Amino acid sequence: MPDGLYLDKASGQTASTVLECSSAYSLPLRSTHRIWRWTLRLALPALVCATGVILYWIWFDSAYGLTGWPAIVMGLPLVFEAAAVTLWTVTTWSSNDAV
Repeated sequence: MPDGLYLDKASGQTASTVLECSSAYSLPLRSTHRIWRWTLRLALPALVCATGVILYWIWFDSAYGLTGWPAIVMGLPLVFEAAAVTLWTVTTWSSNDAV
């Protein structure tokens, strides 16, 4: 059913048909985009694991000789970084373009 918003009277396309056709997911992905996405999908979990290992060394293994509050304060930026990268990893893997 036409919505009455004709963009071009010669073609007969309405505004709703033009919007349906211009979806970002209908365009083919370039190979560089695929490579970048898969690089992120594989590198981000490795970064989260490396951060977890470093936090283990700081907090539980005392590899740097710190105990108590200095160890906690030293590890807090890494906790925030790990949380942000984990969120980024989840959104990267759960996007609709997992091709």
